Amino acid sequence: MYVIGTGGSISCIGESRIDLIDYNYADRHLSIEEMLARIPEARERVEIRAEQFLNVYGGDVTPDQWLMLARRINSIFREDPQAAGVVVTHGTSTLEETAYLLNLTVKTDR
Repeated sequence: MYVIGTGGSISCIGESRIDLIDYNYADRHLSIEEMLARIPEARERVEIRAEQFLNVYGGDVTPDQWLMLARRINSIFREDPQAAGVVVTHGTSTLEETAYLLNLTVKTDR
């Protein structure tokens, strides 16, 4: 399985691991590797290939970056027949727009 990080509010961190309210993107945000390190159980259950595609606030994602992300996901499925799936971590600002574009542009049954 592939996990692609794009930044956004999901990568924000508060003062503690369970601080889900008082966090700010400008203060500290995690890379995809740092996010996965906080949940070691994930790698105990499945082989994960992590990739930091972007690390920006969700509202700063551009249409060009959406298309590059779609191309990257399509290339993963084309180049790795064993890829079970791709998870994209994303913030909430443009989550729907990204999901909609990927639904239209990623061509796979996986």
